[in-house]
Parts: sequence; C-alpha cells; structure tokens
Amino acid sequence: MPRNPRQWGADKRSAPHPLVPPPVTEGRIARGRLAIVLTIAVWAGYIINTIIQQFIAGHANSARLVIEAIVYMVVVTGLAASATAYLITRIGFFYRSRSHHRAPRIMLDNFLAGDTPSMTVLVPSYQEDERIIRTTLLTAALQEYPGLRVTLLIDDPQQPKTRAARDLLVQARALPAAIEAELAVPFGRVQGAYEKFELSLGERDERVSTVEDMRGLADEYRFAAGWLFGLGRRQEMVDHTDAFFVDHIVNALAEDLGRIAEALEDGADDRTALPVERLQQLYKRLLATFDATVTSFERKRYVSLSGEPNKAMNLNSYIGLMGGSYQEVATPLGVALVPAAPGRAELTVPDPDYVLTLDADSVLMPEYALRLVHLLEQGAHEKVAVAQTPYSAFPGSATRIERISGATTDIQHIVHQGMTHYDATFWVGANAVIRKKALDDICEVAYEGDWEIRRYIQDRTVIEDTESTIDLRVNGWTLHNYPERLAYSATPPDFGSLAIQRQRWANGGLLILSRLRDQLRTHSKVRFGELFLRVNYMASIFWSSVCLVVMLAYPFNADLLNPILLLVSVPYFLMMSADLKAGGYKRTDVLRIYGFNLILLPVNLSGSFASILQLLTGEKSAFKRTPKVRNRTTAATTYLLAPLALVALCAYTVVRDVQLHQWDNLVFAGLNLLLSTYAMVAFVGVGNTIVDLLTHLRSWLYRPARPSRRAARKPVPLVEARTSAPNGAIGDWASVLHYRGDRGSAGQVAVRSGQRRSTPAPASRSSSFEEFNFFTVFQPISDLATGDIVGYEALTRFADGSSPERGLEAAQLAGHGIDLDAALVRAALASADALPEGVWLSVNISGDLLRRPRELAPLLAASSRPLVLEVAEADQDDLAELPDGVRIAVDDAGAGYDSLARMEDLKPAFLKLNRAALAGVEKEGARRASIRSLVEFAREHDCTVIAEGIESQSQRDALAACGVPLGQGFYLGRPVPIERALADATAR
Repeated sequence: MPRNPRQWGADKRSAPHPLVPPPVTEGRIARGRLAIVLTIAVWAGYIINTIIQQFIAGHANSARLVIEAIVYMVVVTGLAASATAYLITRIGFFYRSRSHHRAPRIMLDNFLAGDTPSMTVLVPSYQEDERIIRTTLLTAALQEYPGLRVTLLIDDPQQPKTRAARDLLVQARALPAAIEAELAVPFGRVQGAYEKFELSLGERDERVSTVEDMRGLADEYRFAAGWLFGLGRRQEMVDHTDAFFVDHIVNALAEDLGRIAEALEDGADDRTALPVERLQQLYKRLLATFDATVTSFERKRYVSLSGEPNKAMNLNSYIGLMGGSYQEVATPLGVALVPAAPGRAELTVPDPDYVLTLDADSVLMPEYALRLVHLLEQGAHEKVAVAQTPYSAFPGSATRIERISGATTDIQHIVHQGMTHYDATFWVGANAVIRKKALDDICEVAYEGDWEIRRYIQDRTVIEDTESTIDLRVNGWTLHNYPERLAYSATPPDFGSLAIQRQRWANGGLLILSRLRDQLRTHSKVRFGELFLRVNYMASIFWSSVCLVVMLAYPFNADLLNPILLLVSVPYFLMMSADLKAGGYKRTDVLRIYGFNLILLPVNLSGSFASILQLLTGEKSAFKRTPKVRNRTTAATTYLLAPLALVALCAYTVVRDVQLHQWDNLVFAGLNLLLSTYAMVAFVGVGNTIVDLLTHLRSWLYRPARPSRRAARKPVPLVEARTSAPNGAIGDWASVLHYRGDRGSAGQVAVRSGQRRSTPAPASRSSSFEEFNFFTVFQPISDLATGDIVGYEALTRFADGSSPERGLEAAQLAGHGIDLDAALVRAALASADALPEGVWLSVNISGDLLRRPRELAPLLAASSRPLVLEVAEADQDDLAELPDGVRIAVDDAGAGYDSLARMEDLKPAFLKLNRAALAGVEKEGARRASIRSLVEFAREHDCTVIAEGIESQSQRDALAACGVPLGQGFYLGRPVPIERALADATAR
C-alpha cells in the first residue's frame, strides 16, 4: 500500500475513468445547447441594456463614467467568451464520444500480424526520481506493439554538484539496461515457444493446429500473466500513482492475458483447435507485449548538440540524429557526434515511421501505441501528424490540492476532445504519437557555431507544443485527439510545485497568437469555430485573469452592477458541476475550483506578463521544470503574498459594500472572500504559508558569508613549454593550468605574455592575456571540377565564443597583438601536422606580423607542408623577405578593377574571391562574365582563383562553368576540428 499520509478532503476515487466515455443522453446534450444559448442571450441583453442606460439615457455623463462603462463591458465580454468556449467544446466532446466506435481486438490482432510501422518512444527526463522513471519506462516498454525502441533522454547535468544529483544521474543511466534485462525473460521464453510451434507446423503433413498447440499457447499466456503479477509485487509503493500503475496497468494486463489463457484451455477441453493464423496472431500479440529495446541518450555529453535548458531541445537533439550513424570525436570544447564513415559508427539511430513522446511522470495504457498507430495507418487519417489522448489525472490523490488540480485536468480532457470536433486540436505534449514525416516537414535548421542544430518542436516559448501545432497546420497537417482515456499524468502535490507548472502554462500563448495569421494565409477556409477556440486556448488565461482582477480591484459605478450579470456565469458553473459529477468528483467542487483559480491569479498573470516581456525584449523566458519530488516545494514569496492581498481586498470590498448598501456587488465580493480564504487554507495551508514566508525572510535578512573565489596568487615557477617563442607561449604547461590535465584538449591552447609587468593588470579579459584560450578549425578547399580536397584554410575559434577579430583587437589594445597573432599561427601549424599528405595549408596573417620577418620566419619554418599566407593588406616590400616556397593569397577580393590591380602588383599565387562577388552568380549573366574575365586575367599572371562562401550546388556549378578552379564554403565543407576534418577526409 502507498506510504504517503492522506489529507482530509483527498480523492476517494480508486478506479480510473472508463476507457470509452459512457453514452451521452439527448437530455444532457439539450441542456448543454440551452446553456450556450442562455449565456449568449444574457450577455447580449446586458450589453444592450448597458449601452441604452449609460450612453443613450445619459447616465455616463462624464469621461470617467464613460471609460468605466466601456471597460466593464469589455471585462464582461471577455469572461463570457471564455465561458462560451468551454460550453461549446463540451458539446463537441458529447458528439465525438457518442459517435466513437472502438476498434475490436480482432482487428488490432490482424494489424499486428502484418508489417507494422516502426516506432521509437522518447522519454525526456530531468533529475527525476528513479521510481518515476522506472514506472514510465515500463508502461512504454509494455505497450502491445512489436519492435519498440524506448529511449530515455537523460538531461541531468553531466557534472552533478551534489551527492543527491549524482545519485539520480547514476540511477537513471542504469535503469534502461535493467528494464530490458527484465523484459528479456518473458520475451525469450515466448519467442522460443513460438519458434518451436512454427517448427512443428513444418514437420506436419498438413499445416493445421492441434489441441496441444492450444494448450501450449495457454501455458505461455499463463506464464506471462504470472510474470506480470510478479512485476507488480516488486514495485515500490509510495503514493497513488504506484497503486494505479500496479492495479490498472500491470495487473490489469496480467488479468487480460490470464483470461486468454483460460479461454484457450476451455477451447482445448472442448477439443476445438483455432486456425493456425489465429494462433500466430495470439503468439505475436504476446511477443509484442515484451518486445522492446530500452536505451538512454544524454545530449549534454556532446558539444555538437544544443544545450538549451528545455524539454523541446532535449527531444529535438535526438530526433535530429534519427536516420544517421555517428562516431564520437574529441574536440577542444568537448566530445562531438559527427557522421561516421561506413564501419566506424559508434552510435546508429534508426529513423522510425512514428515517434511517441512521453513525459517522465506519465503512464500509458497497454493499447495506447497500437490503437493510435492503427488509426494513423487508415487512409482517412494519412494527413494526421499527431494523434494523442489528452491525459487524465491519477485517481486516489492524497492531498486536497492534487484532487482539485486533477479535477481541472479531467475537465481539460473534455475541452481538448471537444476541440477536435471543431478542427481546433492542439498538441498537448505530455504524450503523443507523431508521424516522423510530419516532423521532417516542419524542421528548421540553424547553427550554433559550426554545429548544425535541427529544431522540430519549437522552444521559443515554454509551451513548445502549442507553436508546433501551428507549424503543422501551416504545412497542411492535422491533429487528432483519440476519444478514449489511455494516458494518465501526475499533478503537482503541493502549491509550490503547482505554481511553477501553472506559471509555465500561462507563458507563451500571447507570443504564438500572431502565428495564426500564417495558418489563415495558407488555409483560406478556416472555420470561425476553429479560429475562436484557438484564440481562446492561447489567450484566455491572460484576458480572463486580467478581467477578473479588474472586477475585483476597481470600484465600478453601481449602475453597471446589474443583477442579470450573475446569470452570465450560472450556465457555465452548472454545466461544469455536471461534468465534475460525471467524472467522479462532487458538484460542489466547482466552487473549490473557482477558489483554486483565484489564488492562482498571480501565477497566471506572472506567466502572461513574461510573454509580453519576451515579446518586447526578444529574450526567452527561463524554462522552469515542475519539481517531482517527495518533499514539499517552497512557494515563491509573490505567490503567497498576492493571494493574501487578494483576501484582504475582498474583505475590504465586503465592508465597503455593506456601508454603501451595494447588495448586488456584496454577493460577488462575499463569494470571492469566502472561496479565496478557503483556497488558501485548504490548498496552501496556514502552516505552510508561515513557514515559506519565514524561510524567504530569513534568506533575505541573513546571507552567510562565502569565501572569496579568487585565491591570493602565489609565485609559481614557469616550466619551459615544449614549444616556445620569444613573445608568447603555447604548450602543455598552459594546458595543465587551464584544463587540469597532463595534456590539454586537442588543439586548444592558452597564451601568456612573455613580458613581466611592473604594475598589476586590470581584471578585464582584454588585458588578462592568459585568458586568450582558442583552438584551430580547418575548412577544406576543393577542386570544383573533381571535388578533391587540395588544401585547408586554418581558422581560429576562441573558447569563449568571441570572434577572432574581437580577440585580436582586445590583444592589440593590451599591447599583445603580435604575441597573439604569432600564437594563432603556431597553433595552426602544430595542429595541421595530422592533415592528409599532399594538401597545402592556408593561414591568415596580419600585416603587422608580416612586416616582422625575423619573428615570422621561425614560425613558418616549423611547417611540414606547403604554406599559403592569406593577407588582406600588404605591399610588395612586405613580401620580399618571405622564405622560399611560401605562397601568397590575396584575401577578400572582388571581381573589379582593384582586385586586378592588386594581382598585377603583388603577383600572388592565389586570389580569394569574396562572398559578395558571388551573390547571384547562378542567375546573373553579367556577374558570370565579370568572373570569367577575372579568371582569365589571373591565369595570365600565374594566379589561381579561389571562390569563398559557396553555399549551394547551383553556385558551385555556375562558378565551375566560369572556369573558377578552386572553392570553399559550407556546401563543400564546414570549418571543423582536426579530428572531424580527418574523419570527413576518410569518408570521401
């Protein structure tokens, strides 16, 4: 039994909702329609009456009264719109539940017997409790679907700062292998029995089944049922979610398999043998139940994947790898995943037909994947991108706040199912089956440094699945809510964690609202019902919260408080109370939900204003994960003080209404006072409120002194570097100091000044020369005719992400420009030793270093391969003392007269045609003629043209047609660390 104590007022339900909603009576539908008509009629009557009274009769005889009347009508309209939206969606839910016909099991078994599409289940996880992850992974792995690949996407920090965080990471890493080993026991046995059955069929004169085959299959079903009962007994029982998992998933599946075993035995006793095809179907169903590969993946191990701290990018990172083979390559900033050559792959990620996303606090019924994929494979649903069952709340919660929060979740299930009736489905995100082809259609590609980042699920807001819904609709895809309850998700157990969740839900809708214009442009026949419900879904949290606060806080003119106004909300509350009763709750819970929403007003407004702030500043809101821990989460000070202020305001309003004899408003104010006070006591708790406020007060008043991070510097004897130079040094000693190892990261170096300072240097980066940490990357230069790599350009990347130009400017201001420039060249030459034989190396060099041949010559002498120096500004005298064999490339040249003159004056071996000179070359004949003239002039002067910035095949083909011999650019090859450059060269 669960160990957590139960509060008074906790959820008394123990059974889940029916998988299929019970039939809806005509009377209930008629009452729902009447509620819509009554709400709209009362609203319209109030608006008309107010206009006549305030503007025509002239009661609003001042500017203040006019503004009050307009604002109050807007407030009433906003609240009435939200109420109407709920009433409309519940009617849609009724229609869908009444028309739904569940696919019979025999049809699903036939589907399983064929070639089923492939599926990968992705479970994003961040510092979750081991028990929670295990439960979710098991519900995914026990889906009755063959060949499932279940991948736990561990997003925990790679270097945990606490022992508890480290334990969570270690446990998460160990879980997939442990679960797969558990499932291998029943799968191995059933697979052996099935192979034996097939072998026996081949040895018979006729391919017919026998009674003994029936008994043998019954034994396998009986064994599987017993194994599942044992799995349930091994489950750690902490709370109601564990009881649900054991009773209604594991044991329910075991009982189902047990019933099949009994039926097979009964058939055998009657000397009746099922056809071979049916026995094969039953074997395949049993195999599908345990056929799962369970793995894990950690994107934070790799610098080549996005590090954005949100669930969307955790999913995107893995989805972006699908269909590829990769190997791990050590780079100066960490390990990277790069495409692998044949036979060298360390990680191969299948490209499935469907992706099932599942939050780590959610569970699925065993038929979830099978039923949804079966639906998606029907011809009528070929354009459905996402199929889901909006999750329900676990029954039996131990706290009052969980029960009421769960009630709102179950009401939202009705809303989402109803929205599908009006083609206004939104991707909910906690669980969904997604067509991979649809994800590919909405994929956006960006770059972080030199790494390609694929974005399928938007992360611009913290309700990422909502914006992706619009992306799918714009690309012609639809979404579908399967009208059954096949998924359950946990609700936060306390007010602190609930506030974090709801603040996240309230953030983003306003930002995405403008995206509806994209859908309207691409789909001209968008129905009003779909548009209205989408707008309400994305913006109603904001406008409802603002309208309610305005009504509570501002003392409006008494003439506006017409008693008829109360009737606008009566149908809404009556219908919701009926829905709560049908869902196993109490009718009076509708009042508790109202009070619950009152104390959540500051949370909702906080999320909404965060959206507005992001809209104005462009800065993303911080992604806050909902804590899922056994101990209580402390609520933020604002979320405690603001509800208390609301209670005080309601009390003041009650006293004021009594004094002014405003009896109509007194009803509204008194109800708000009563319900907000109840909500603070019942859902937050007096003791918890005091403890949390004192905790925040203590942390504000008392901040323990922390030891300074900057320790006093002690003289340290300098160790001679393996490679040194008069004015700068790179080498192992610097790597040891900066990277805590005998050798630094490959290709990464630190630079120091060789001159002693007589005065302390400022602490800024530009003057602390030891902080210039960089590494070298190499971009291939290719023959445009053959595609062969003839050379590489060495480029610098600073470890802090700043540009080389900025780093050089900072060093120049500190008087170390030559030191740093020399170090960059030396690092490039040292790293280039591993490049393939027969290619030359091109390095960029400043004019200042070029004019110091005594310092430059020793650097160039260390090169073991042909060198090309790229110069942007140089005179003929600057090139006179260069060593023999070193060639010159004029960098960043155009196709005009100046480039021809520089070529004739400097006589370089190469001329690098810049990106601007290539713009439009594939379309503009005049530009191609200009480039052909430049190529011909260069050939006459023994100079070779290299085109920079080639980004497409059409550009490359056009330049090759112009006679340009060499080129480089992202299309031909990106700048990459030496290890990846070697891997790419091998792959060619």
